[in-house]
Amino acid sequence: MNNTEPVEIVEPISSDQRVSFRQRIYIGLTKAGSDMFSVLFAGALLGFYVDILHMDPTNYGTVLIIFAVWNAINDPIFGYMSDKKRMDKRGKRAFFIRWSIPFYFIGFLMFWLAFPGWSQVALFIFLLIALFIFDTGLTIAGLNISAMQVDQTSSTNERTRIMLVSMLISMLPVGLASILPNLVLTSTKLSNVDMSLIFIGVGIVALALMIFGSIKLKEKSLEGEDSQPLPIIPAIKETFKSKSFIFFVIFSFMMNAVTLNLVAVIPLYYKYVFQLDQITILIITVTTGVFYIPLLFVFEKLQKRYGLRNSFFLAISCMILGFIGLYFAKSIWFMSICYGVCLWMSTLWWLLVNPMVGDIADEDELKTHNRREGMFFGINALVTKPSSSLIIFIFTIMIEFFGYNSELTVQSAETIFGLRLGVGILPIGFLVLGFLSLLFYPLHGEKLNQIKTNINSLHKKREGRTD
Repeated sequence: MNNTEPVEIVEPISSDQRVSFRQRIYIGLTKAGSDMFSVLFAGALLGFYVDILHMDPTNYGTVLIIFAVWNAINDPIFGYMSDKKRMDKRGKRAFFIRWSIPFYFIGFLMFWLAFPGWSQVALFIFLLIALFIFDTGLTIAGLNISAMQVDQTSSTNERTRIMLVSMLISMLPVGLASILPNLVLTSTKLSNVDMSLIFIGVGIVALALMIFGSIKLKEKSLEGEDSQPLPIIPAIKETFKSKSFIFFVIFSFMMNAVTLNLVAVIPLYYKYVFQLDQITILIITVTTGVFYIPLLFVFEKLQKRYGLRNSFFLAISCMILGFIGLYFAKSIWFMSICYGVCLWMSTLWWLLVNPMVGDIADEDELKTHNRREGMFFGINALVTKPSSSLIIFIFTIMIEFFGYNSELTVQSAETIFGLRLGVGILPIGFLVLGFLSLLFYPLHGEKLNQIKTNINSLHKKREGRTD
């Protein structure tokens, strides 16, 4: 008799588990608008306020520190509020997404209404207020869009398809929004008013996508009509009682750190280790980017055949090889391949992370009889948000130790070695810890298949179906 572990999740998708292609499109459009706001906020705010409006960098940093406290505590609060709301004709997650849009846009609009002549105190107060309003919208929209992507069906395969469509729709608008700050903020021909109008114009496009997508959403929820939400303190305690969630959130911390750090530090690697010009960097970016769409479909098939856990084991293994390659790389073509491998495996992470939370929520529902995606996404955000700061902090200490000097156009051999360590070896430590946490992640094989069987039976029983 064969005692090997069964292939993970071979699940034929019944008609009641499917989400229509049209609804996947509407979820994707809503997410695309939200992501446009987010990337413009992340990519343009620092340059606009410090370089264009001449806000003191220390004041700007202080604003972000104050804001970080609110940014940390609001995720589980809004996640709990989302879970607590019952499904009605206004929707559940969709209700909060629509409610978030005015906050999102008003806060975003405020960013670009400040002027260079304002005092440091005025800029400080205005930016802080704008950040609080904007992040309220960002957090509510972000966690509810994520929750909606997994709360429409209990099928892991179908959840992956929803994510795939969302990423395909977001690719063009979010990609353009991500490169816009570099083009606008480095221009010598645009005034601060011109820059503000450009950013506001793109924000209006993002607003239109969110409004259109969210209005068209016809949401369904897996929750039962008789379910009673847990009070917030027991809800938080119950979340941390989940062994699956504990090992997931450790894994999530490590993967977030590595994937976000890769984008942040690669410019220094290009500039000093290989001394690349902008044209060469553009060629590498475009060449690695052309594989984005076909690989999404490959990753979807990979998950369907081998399951989430095994797919992530493959991703981590490939990333470790890629980062080792970045450490040793001597030629541009080999370096580009290694960077591409790391970047492509990052895409697999972003494609499959939400379905993984969906599996955890399925297991939790069997224990608590509540759908609590919002709380899981909220706590995950609370725990993992410091991850990118931590790895970048370690990276900066490493390159400083090896003599990095930002005023030099050519760094010493010792500094180049430090950069190779920071880019190629440091992430491997995080990946190994992620790999180990994934070893203890229990939702795979027969246990996960049993959870899927039980959760589907529970949902059919609630709906009075026996098929």
